[in-house]
Amino acid sequence: MKSLVKNKKGQTTVEYIMTTAALFIAFVLFYQLYSHIIPQQFESGAKIILSVYELDS
Repeated sequence: MKSLVKNKKGQTTVEYIMTTAALFIAFVLFYQLYSHIIPQQFESGAKIILSVYELDS
């Protein structure tokens, strides 16, 4: 019976490590994605604002 409990602890540890690794990878991928998208959005928004400002002037 003790070996069954010990195996469960090992399984729980492996599941914890795998979940932590998967979440870390997901956060890194989202960071990389948004670090490219957000500056592009700001640049296109700035161009629109400046073009409207130049039309009004």
